[in-house]
Amino acid sequence: MKLDTKVVILLLIVTTTVTFSGCVEEKEVIPEPESLHNDTTNISVVNLTLLPGIENGLEIRIVSFSSLYMRDNWDEETRELTYYPSEWYYAAYNLSIKNNGSDAIDFEVNDLQLRARGRVFNTTTQKLHNSSRLEVLADLGNENRIEDMTLSLSPGQTVNGSVVFCVDSLYDQSFLLMYGAIPVTSASFEESLEVLEAAERFDYSVAFDIPPYDIERVMNSYEPDPEAHWIWANWVNRSVFEFYKTADFEAVQRSPPDRMPLTVIRYAVKVMPERNITVVSGDRLLVIDDFGEELINKSWSEGIAIRRKQSYESQPGRAIEIPQMNIPDATIVQISFEGTIGSDMSMRLSYSNQDVILDDELNMMLARYYPVKFVS
Repeated sequence: MKLDTKVVILLLIVTTTVTFSGCVEEKEVIPEPESLHNDTTNISVVNLTLLPGIENGLEIRIVSFSSLYMRDNWDEETRELTYYPSEWYYAAYNLSIKNNGSDAIDFEVNDLQLRARGRVFNTTTQKLHNSSRLEVLADLGNENRIEDMTLSLSPGQTVNGSVVFCVDSLYDQSFLLMYGAIPVTSASFEESLEVLEAAERFDYSVAFDIPPYDIERVMNSYEPDPEAHWIWANWVNRSVFEFYKTADFEAVQRSPPDRMPLTVIRYAVKVMPERNITVVSGDRLLVIDDFGEELINKSWSEGIAIRRKQSYESQPGRAIEIPQMNIPDATIVQISFEGTIGSDMSMRLSYSNQDVILDDELNMMLARYYPVKFVS
C-alpha cells in the first residue's frame, strides 16, 4: 500500500532522529559552517596545577566518549523539506564520579564544561533518543543522564552517568573536559582519542575483504559512483561518511522543488579507553574486562576480521567462530552510520554498525561489521 509522502517522512524522522530543540542549528552545510551556540563563551586562563579529575577527594573518570553528527532537511517549523539541511554536533561523556574523601561532597553538574578550539560549551539537556538501528545511539539512549543537578556523594560512593554537549564539530585533540578549573582527563583517555582517529582512518576492505560500497547493478566497488541511484555502505570509516555527507547534499541541491528528497545522515563514534579485555570464544562477539564487566555483547553480524600476525582472517556471513583472545591495554571503538535519501516509496536506507578492538600499538586486533541495506 502506497503511503502518503509526508507520512513516510514523519515515520523516518520519528524512528531515526534525535530531539534537537534548544541546540542552535546551521543551515549552510557545504562548506562546513562555524556554528553559533547560545551556550558558549570565550576561554579564560585555566589553572592546570591541580591534579586532573581530583578536587577535595572527588575523582572523575571518563568511562567512554562519543562524538555525534546529525543532519536532515526536514524543517520542523514549516513541516516541509528544504534545500538547506540542518546539522548538529554533539559530544557525550560517560563518567564515573567517586567520593574518595571522608566527608560528603556535592558534585555540581553545571560546573562541567567542554573546551574546544577557543570556545567553551556548557552541558545540554537534549535527549538523545534510542535508535535500534544505530547501536552507538541506542547505547547513549540507555545511559543514565546526569544534568542540571547537584549530586551529593557519601564517602566511598560512586555515581555513573553521562553528560552531553552541543558543540560545533566532530571531536579533535583540542577537546578538554573541565570541572570548574580542573581538567578531567588521563593519559589513557588522551591516547584513546588517537586510537579513535586510527580506527576512523583504517581501510576496512583490507580486513573484511569487501569494498566499502555496494552499488546498484555494479555490486561491490572500491569507488563510489555519485550518479548511481542506489549506493549502500558495506562498512564505514571517516572517508565513507564524508562521501555520503557530500553526495547526498548535492543530490538534494540538484532536485526540482516538487521532487525534493528527504536526506538523513547520522554518524556516531564511541571510544572506551584502555582496558585489559577478554574476547570470549563463541559464535557472538562477547567482550569483558578484567573486572568482569560486559563491554560488548553482539549476536548479529555480517562478518568479523581477526588479526593473525601481519594479516587478517576474514569470516564473512553470520556463521562466525570467534576464538578466545586476551588483549591487554585494549581500546574499543564503535561506529554507527545512517545514510537515507529519497522520497515517497523510493528511498535508499543504509545503516552500518561496527565494533573495533585495537591494542596499545594501534593494531586492529578484531572487528565486527553489520550493515543493513534496503529500499523502501
